[in-house]
Amino acid sequence: MVEEKRRFSLSNLFRQTTPKPQDRTIFTPGIQEKDTSYLLTSPVIYHIAQQSTIVRTCITQLKQEIFRRGYFWEEKFVAKCEDCGKEHSSPTKECADCKSVNLKKPDSEQLKYAHKFMEGYINKSEQMFIDVLKELEDDLNIMDDAYFVLVKEYFLDNNAEIKMHRIKEVYRGDPVTMHIYSNELGERGIEGYTCLKHRGHLSSSPVDMCEECRSELYPVHYVNRVNGVEQYFIKGEVLHFSKYSPGRLYGLSPIITLWSNVTTLLAMENYVNSSYTKARMPRGLLAVQTRNMESMKSFWRGVKEKMESDPHFIPVMGIEAESGKGSVEWIKFMDSLKEMDYIQVKDDLRDRISAFYGVSKIFMSDNSASGGLNNEGMQVLVTNRAVEMAQTIWNNYVFPFMTKEFGITDWQLKLPPSEEEDEVATLRKRELEVNIAGSIKNLGFEIEMDDEGRFSYEKPPPQPEGQSNQGGEKGGEFEADPYAGTNIDASQMGQMQEEMLSGGGKTGGEGEAKSMPQDDVSEDESKPQENPPATRNKPSMSRGPDKRFSGLPKDAGNENVDKRTERRVG
Repeated sequence: MVEEKRRFSLSNLFRQTTPKPQDRTIFTPGIQEKDTSYLLTSPVIYHIAQQSTIVRTCITQLKQEIFRRGYFWEEKFVAKCEDCGKEHSSPTKECADCKSVNLKKPDSEQLKYAHKFMEGYINKSEQMFIDVLKELEDDLNIMDDAYFVLVKEYFLDNNAEIKMHRIKEVYRGDPVTMHIYSNELGERGIEGYTCLKHRGHLSSSPVDMCEECRSELYPVHYVNRVNGVEQYFIKGEVLHFSKYSPGRLYGLSPIITLWSNVTTLLAMENYVNSSYTKARMPRGLLAVQTRNMESMKSFWRGVKEKMESDPHFIPVMGIEAESGKGSVEWIKFMDSLKEMDYIQVKDDLRDRISAFYGVSKIFMSDNSASGGLNNEGMQVLVTNRAVEMAQTIWNNYVFPFMTKEFGITDWQLKLPPSEEEDEVATLRKRELEVNIAGSIKNLGFEIEMDDEGRFSYEKPPPQPEGQSNQGGEKGGEFEADPYAGTNIDASQMGQMQEEMLSGGGKTGGEGEAKSMPQDDVSEDESKPQENPPATRNKPSMSRGPDKRFSGLPKDAGNENVDKRTERRVG
């Protein structure tokens, strides 16, 4: 009996998955609290960061460089195939994958609502969009946790299902009161469910209905606990992101890492402040041993009066003792700032804090470290890298979330680099692109340029044999510029050619060139000579004894005479 072979099918297989690693910082599902093992709460961290001059300087300078040039909208693609979804970054007439010609360009209609929404105030607190971004950047540099909140207006059908939404306002969520709502694995949208109409209602079952309106419930991702009230947010309304220590839940505040340095600087500043106020301790005590206290008091009274009129007065006092011995003793109560190395210690602590944030001394108005190995260009480069890293967070995480919620698929929001591009270098690059396009045109390709100045190349179909292109190619042959992209100016070309011609024109006799007609020159004579004489681009200087010294010894004559500059006098 022949055993029947079963055909392979995925439905006949059993599926098993890898266990998900649990997080040791998650103890109970639901609202996840921040780690308090450092015994530092969020309000204390904000208070310390706002008190420190160095921390605020670093945060402010970094924030100004990140958003100094604003933001702009950029095309996500040049052409997109509507059949396979392939996005092309350069102009083309057919899809590179499926060879389809059903291509579309970015739709500018998608930006109408976003432009209108972002050109004015984005919330009823009268905040601009860039102001909210700066608030979130401060949260990242202090708490390493930022919450981007979108206030939406939902459009529901008869079954209370969301059909569409519209963004009405944008706010910054406070990291002190905002929390993540997740299960024991850190997964959001599983443990709690709420109603869109009654956000105070919370259920642990996904099949439950709202007790008040009997509407469908939606998963909870975040919760805001403030003033004894809990506000629940569903997916797409809040974005949580970190900068320095991204994790499954929360980030780690940089102030915790720099706690010792920041608090030491605060103590040093408080010490200097108390040293220059009325409640300060005296620098020392002058003790004089004498038996005549009245004469001592009258003497110092006169010294004070004299010092008021003459600050440079030096008092001289003699003390007479019965034993023949006297003493004046100075008792010092406190060291000077120089003796405590106050400046060196403060600079070291400042360098450690600024190095963590990536802010150089030149951005903190400190020019003492400029020049030599500490040149300004290297300091600017170090800070630009920190700015670029911060802009990557916004360009890759925050803005894609925002454009997705706005329904924008053909455009992307970007932060430009903090340093402006060199306009001359941009023009030279464009000159090279035009030169390359002309060379490709000479190879037989057809070239087209779009509205953005990008070139697209297409090879024309081959012509039948025996049929020649009598009129030539469209536009004629392009002459490439050999100096495209270089720093050689066109005004220098005439001078260079003149020098070359003046140097090469001395090779032959002038009489022979004049007597030889051009029609009689054959091809052999037009070729270069086999042994051409050695020439120079600049005419040689004529040397020899001056005629005015004829009859004198040779050494008496000037052998350094340039006949080109001589002229006859009289």
